[in-house]
Amino acid sequence: MMKLTKNILLLSITLASLASHGAANVYDEDYYEDEGRLLFKVRAHGIVASGKQKNLPTPTSANPVSVGPLIGNGYGGDTSTTIFFNDNMAAELSLGIDVLGVKSTALSNIANNYNGSASTNSKRRNLFMVPLTLTAQYHIAPFGALRPYVGAGYHGAYVFSRIKEFKANHTHGAVAQIGVDFVAKDDTLITIDVRQFLRTTKVKYKGAITGGNSVSSKVKINPLVISAGVGFMF
Repeated sequence: MMKLTKNILLLSITLASLASHGAANVYDEDYYEDEGRLLFKVRAHGIVASGKQKNLPTPTSANPVSVGPLIGNGYGGDTSTTIFFNDNMAAELSLGIDVLGVKSTALSNIANNYNGSASTNSKRRNLFMVPLTLTAQYHIAPFGALRPYVGAGYHGAYVFSRIKEFKANHTHGAVAQIGVDFVAKDDTLITIDVRQFLRTTKVKYKGAITGGNSVSSKVKINPLVISAGVGFMF
């Protein structure tokens, strides 16, 4: 009798273990099936930009000075849609706007070097860029509360401003990306993202700032964009 009881007990434990293991597998499968294949993000960002100028013509002034960087740091925001092809591989398409400061000292130095006159308007000058970016991403740990990823791609940026002293061309270039998503609740997450853009634009100075001279240069902006925002999985 005791032997029969012992065998029944062992059988019960075995069946319970198998049932528990099976239930866990079903739970995991159902849980991951609920994961969305689309991810929509809204991000705000700060921008660290260099704005170095290259290929300026020889100054015509008798007392030339170093011009210095034309573009400074800025801020902006973007929205993006990420499409997952499998658990690890995805593509992200983002559209944003960048607001970059223009340094008045650089404009004054241009005027000095080419016998022109800079505007006395003290209002802040800004250069606006609207980048459209496509990146291929590898999500290192696609499940769990912490989800890091890396990416690389290409972008084009529409450039405009109300600045009278120069005109900047539209630009494009490569981009590298690294980020992490923190799952907050259900299908909502917090995202932190860092992207390095390679972006050079051609600037043509105009008006009184050049004293009638033809002056243009290449401005190497290469913005480092540091973003934080929220995301929603569908």
